[in-house]
Amino acid sequence: MSARKRSKRKEKWLYFYLNNQLHKTLQTKRSEDLLVAWNFVDGKRVAYNLSDVYMRRQRAYSIPQTAKILNRHVDTIKRHLRNGNLRKPQQIYSLDGQRIPKKYFFSEDDVREAYEFFKTVHIGRPRYDGEVNNSNYLSKAELEALLRNDAMLYTKVDEETFAPVWKQPEW
Repeated sequence: MSARKRSKRKEKWLYFYLNNQLHKTLQTKRSEDLLVAWNFVDGKRVAYNLSDVYMRRQRAYSIPQTAKILNRHVDTIKRHLRNGNLRKPQQIYSLDGQRIPKKYFFSEDDVREAYEFFKTVHIGRPRYDGEVNNSNYLSKAELEALLRNDAMLYTKVDEETFAPVWKQPEW
């Protein structure tokens, strides 16, 4: 087996948030510690220190990725965006000069905000007592683990029930 196959490939972030602005990676030069990106808010090409971007960037999530994290259907998230219940995230556009609008991307802060909103939304028919039914919704710790790509451990309580078990990260 070659060394190339054994080495773990580093995840490439094409879209990311920096200073609450959506960027697209255009070019990275590790030898010069340089990252060239397109800033969608300002509409211009910018250059950053690569090491600084790695420390301060936030991941950008598309609507399907956000739906998977929040355990909701894509159409549910789109409906709440359309109705104004969720704040619209920043949108990418074509870079050919015509600026044709394309996909929305949520920042990690936007996902946390959507999580707080969906905690108050009832699933299914309303109850007579007015309580909110969110029995299969994830906890705050599970959300943070998903956003940081941490491992989540579960232990089997009985035949069909699993309980989350958290361990301290090893440094």
